[in-house]
Amino acid sequence: MLDSLAGILAGVFAGAISLGILSLLARSILVICPPNQVVIFSGRKRKLSDGSQVGYRVVLGGRSVRIPLLERVDRMSLLSIPIDLKVANAYSRGGIPLRVHAIANVKISSDPRVVGNAIERFLGRDPAEIARVAKESLEGHLRGVLANLTPEEVNEDRLKFATALVDEAEADFRKLGLTLDTLKIQNVSDEANYLASIGRARIAMVL
Repeated sequence: MLDSLAGILAGVFAGAISLGILSLLARSILVICPPNQVVIFSGRKRKLSDGSQVGYRVVLGGRSVRIPLLERVDRMSLLSIPIDLKVANAYSRGGIPLRVHAIANVKISSDPRVVGNAIERFLGRDPAEIARVAKESLEGHLRGVLANLTPEEVNEDRLKFATALVDEAEADFRKLGLTLDTLKIQNVSDEANYLASIGRARIAMVL
């Protein structure tokens, strides 16, 4: 009787160990990607649709199986990164230097055709590094857009200004594997008080 009970207990114990091992094995090879991340499996060659080869594959939401010993798993966040954009002495059309303050939100692109660019440039990098690169790119494009607009156009139609900046930066952001989620112009001013003078003149005209 005791021998039979001992045999049953041993079988139960062995089964529990087997289930535990299988569970650990499943967790080590089954990788789940939440909607706000991109998962990169590196270590094996993969052919792209254009015929080129890369040493990784990408999962954007969902799950995939990792091949032990052959593949390494990394993750990149798709959450927005806020950028405080301040540019001074940016010359508008007509030669008036302006100060512009804008708030932008950028993130790693979830477009399968573009995300590879971000992987090659930013995998393993801190979000602050991504923000720095995006900020430098936006500052350069902001100065370029301002050069084609008068101070009045910049100040009175900020939506047009923001749209022009987004369009100007789009190609470079795609090369970086980034997306410009939002861009809002907070303030436009100038040291010579040119814009303030225009405002006072218009108020006087109305009066």
